[in-house]
Amino acid sequence: MSNFIRIGLFSKIAQVTIRTLRHYDERGLLKPAYIDNATSYRYYTYEQLTRIHHIVVLKETGFSLDEIATMIDQALTMDDMKQMMHKKKANLANQIEEAAQQMARIESRLHQLERMGEKPAYEVGIKQVPALYMAGLRRIVPRVLDMPVYRCQMFEELEAGLGSGVLDSHMQQEYMLYHMTEFIEENFDIEAGVSLDSLAHLRPTGPITLYEIPAEPMVASLVYKGPFMGVGEGILALFTWLGANGFAQTGPVRELHLFGRENYVQDYNNVVVELQVPISQ
Repeated sequence: MSNFIRIGLFSKIAQVTIRTLRHYDERGLLKPAYIDNATSYRYYTYEQLTRIHHIVVLKETGFSLDEIATMIDQALTMDDMKQMMHKKKANLANQIEEAAQQMARIESRLHQLERMGEKPAYEVGIKQVPALYMAGLRRIVPRVLDMPVYRCQMFEELEAGLGSGVLDSHMQQEYMLYHMTEFIEENFDIEAGVSLDSLAHLRPTGPITLYEIPAEPMVASLVYKGPFMGVGEGILALFTWLGANGFAQTGPVRELHLFGRENYVQDYNNVVVELQVPISQ
């Protein structure tokens, strides 16, 4: 049995625990080359060190044991291996992005907690707003994380459907409308829109809606300044103010882009928007 290595020595050479080797055996990923029927001792060969090294490298890269078994045992081509690596890389990038968004939300909540009991971060006022001629495109956004991609695509579709010449000549203000009656954290019903000086002669393509919003005698309004991902903090402040002052919401939350057009902004960490909520007492 000079060609065989007992599991303890194989474990030390491969730098994996005996428990891990037993687990790989149970999963069919790396079986002992020989098991002594009398003693139940497990033996491996030096040739199997290449396989265990391959397993360890792939596991440290983030692949599951099932994925590793597929990569090792199904004689995948080099292109197949590259495709799986690219897929894993894309998944990791998404996880990093999602974690970054979660960190930003945690920071925002921490700031809110730190300011509790202090002077309000936003001054809310009440004013009148005139009627608006609107062109809008509406979608449901599942998560906050999806918001940037959805918004960018919606404004692109809006511009393509109306035509850049129409926007250059007739656009007054860019909006994002939130069709909700309370502060929510998923399944956002949003509408990308622009107000225009007239709806006459417009012939939009695609699922764009043309309509008029009547004048509002009362809207609660605040101005938010800061990173785009923090706009939700301003919306939460508006809803908090409504509850504290006994007002009822009568229409969607309006986000007016005082900085210009969203898809052409230079610094997403420094934007100025006005948030409005139509109200009644």
